[in-house]
Amino acid sequence: MNQFFRSLPGHFATAWKSIIRHVSLTFSSATAVTVTLLIVGLLVLIAGNINSFTNNIEQDFQIQATISPGVGEEEQREALRTQIEALDGVKSCTFSSKDAELQQLIEQNGEMFSYYEGEDRNPLYDVFIIELDDLQQIESLCTTLEDMDGIVSASYGGDGITVMVDIFEGLRLGGGIFVVFLGLLAVLLIKNTIKITIQTRQEEIAIMRNVGASNWYIRMPFIIEGMYIGILGALVPIVLVCGGYYLVYEALGGIFLSSMFVMVDVWPFAVLVGVLILLIGMAVGMIGSSFAVGKYLRWKR
Repeated sequence: MNQFFRSLPGHFATAWKSIIRHVSLTFSSATAVTVTLLIVGLLVLIAGNINSFTNNIEQDFQIQATISPGVGEEEQREALRTQIEALDGVKSCTFSSKDAELQQLIEQNGEMFSYYEGEDRNPLYDVFIIELDDLQQIESLCTTLEDMDGIVSASYGGDGITVMVDIFEGLRLGGGIFVVFLGLLAVLLIKNTIKITIQTRQEEIAIMRNVGASNWYIRMPFIIEGMYIGILGALVPIVLVCGGYYLVYEALGGIFLSSMFVMVDVWPFAVLVGVLILLIGMAVGMIGSSFAVGKYLRWKR
């Protein structure tokens, strides 16, 4: 193990000399990795913001359960509220009187509704405002609420929100699969590039094996070379993705289209994405190189 660590500086130097010696192959491979990591970085940014959009929608999403006029006593309302809070998927249940609902309606839609102020003119009902733990249970929960004694109806704003969340989930899953595919593609590209350089150095590898060099000793410079290619290929995507996200965030004020879609703060999100791009570049470079050199090291000591 000590010998392995002592030999590392030499391996790094050998790998860098190989990068310089085969600069055209290095450039073509790094360019392919750059394109791949740029797409990966953009998808990670999109996936992160989609996750933020979904979480914001779920946090602000509520069910409004209309209370039957027959439930007039406070004790009856409390018993009904306790029964609702005991349901699976219910995070909280808050009572809102019909007067409070009318005031909210006036604030949102103007003084035209102030005509209905007063005990006898208010046509609204008392309601329970219900927050959920899991948005996926909203339809079944509404059905359960409407079947309860003391609840007239339960509404949550229509199917549009759930469809939107389903679309976000699909985009997040599809983006993850595409990122994995691009990572495998980058590994293949680096593997083929390193394989070409290895073919020109078969005699060197044969000499190293004849003098007793272990497979890991022979393999390490190529793995480090792949890591260098991955780092070089990651530099441009890091600048474009992180810098581009900062500019877009500042231009939009952190809001995409509406207040429902709040973008993730630049710090530390953009930095983490940049670090992720760098790590992916290093990983695919090392894995691709390891696969490429493995063909020439099948003989085991």
